[in-house]
Amino acid sequence: MPSSSDRDGQGARRPGWIRGTGDTADSSYTHDAESGSATVEFLGLALVLMIPLIYLMVFVSQVQAAALGAVAAAEQAAQATAAIDAARGARSAVAGARLTLGDYGFDAHAVTVDLACSDGGCGSLEPEEIVRSRVEVSVPLPLIHTLTGTDASPVTISAEAQQRVPRH
Repeated sequence: MPSSSDRDGQGARRPGWIRGTGDTADSSYTHDAESGSATVEFLGLALVLMIPLIYLMVFVSQVQAAALGAVAAAEQAAQATAAIDAARGARSAVAGARLTLGDYGFDAHAVTVDLACSDGGCGSLEPEEIVRSRVEVSVPLPLIHTLTGTDASPVTISAEAQQRVPRH
């Protein structure tokens, strides 16, 4: 005899439940074990794939910032050395390069500045002499230094610039 929920003899379908498929033809229901698991699988897979992808995007953006900052810092260092006398020019070049890279979010210890002049050393700058600067920036992995205290810098970006010493 059909129950009140099974009036037509077919049985009412309940969400998440399927009709028993065993050897006995009874009207009992069993819970579908796969019900709702697609959402959980999607969220789990999304987290597993998205977190490394976001981390990679942050690192690539830091490499790009280092490239832009290194070019700007090299130009600043060459201009500072060519515009000022040789003694103050080297100190000013290093300070300017570090300040420029600080604007791009890099620490002063991650910067190396090398200066060279066309007539040998940069002891005394003569008019029309060419000052060359080379800036190297170490790009650290995001969050590694903050979390572990180690300095992991797998990428070093360098840029060069030159500036002619003015006649006057």
